[in-house]
Amino acid sequence: MASQKTVVVDHLWDVLVGEDRTVATFKDVGDAIRYCNTKYGNTLKSDNPANFMKDLLRGGHASRNWPERLKQLKITGRQVTGEERIFEFIPYPEGQAEAFPNPFELAGNEPEFVVQSLSLPLTTKSLGRQDESWLIQVAVQLKVLESHFANLSQVGVVELTHLQTGVKLNRTEIDSLFLAVVSKDEETRVNALVTCEAKQQKDPILGSQIVQQVASAYASVRNLNLNIDLVIPVALKSLKRRAAIYIAEFEPWTAEEAQVPEDERKELVVNSSGVYRLSPPVPGIGFTPRKPRKVGKTPAT
Repeated sequence: MASQKTVVVDHLWDVLVGEDRTVATFKDVGDAIRYCNTKYGNTLKSDNPANFMKDLLRGGHASRNWPERLKQLKITGRQVTGEERIFEFIPYPEGQAEAFPNPFELAGNEPEFVVQSLSLPLTTKSLGRQDESWLIQVAVQLKVLESHFANLSQVGVVELTHLQTGVKLNRTEIDSLFLAVVSKDEETRVNALVTCEAKQQKDPILGSQIVQQVASAYASVRNLNLNIDLVIPVALKSLKRRAAIYIAEFEPWTAEEAQVPEDERKELVVNSSGVYRLSPPVPGIGFTPRKPRKVGKTPAT
């Protein structure tokens, strides 16, 4: 069954084409939701249009929920932020076959490493849950990113420091932010920001979201005395039934690349990827422990 958002997107396309526009604003989305609620009996709430596109893309069914006629026209959408903007209608990039492909997902041939989880207290594990903040907490405490940069990355990270979790910036939110020291050669070391996006097992890794994080993260520290030369985007994803974390590390961005206008930004390219299996398994990270069996009362004698 298509999402109720499908007819809203379809209606928005007609509205924007009629006004020779491509970008949907807060007002456009709110008006379209209310119109479709009245006309089609939808029950969508119109008081939070900022999450409209984010919710449409969540869960990995965005292509299925995209209007059929826009697929035929090879028109997709991308999230844009700032200046009351929500998303923009754009043509499929060259070679793209569906509205929202997931090119950064697990391929199945990634190298796998074991990461110990014994250092997580049992009480902490007992509170494990399936959400992004728990995934980040586990990854930070078990130094999963450090394992990745040591084992697979070709960037040359020699030090990694966790800075913040849940970084709310002007145009986006970053699940976790790190500072890396990168060795370019025997005599040269530079500082790099590492932006980390966390995804639960059903949610796709969105390239546009990660690119916006790169730009916003660099802008937020540009005037600080950190001497940032690179931004390294990373995505983490919990893997269902594997009790593991998938890491996709993307090609670094220079300070110059992070500052170009939105429509001139380069494409994301995966530099390395791997799977990090937690041993023992950690609840909430692709693993749900069995509930303990209830023990009946001993019959009276």
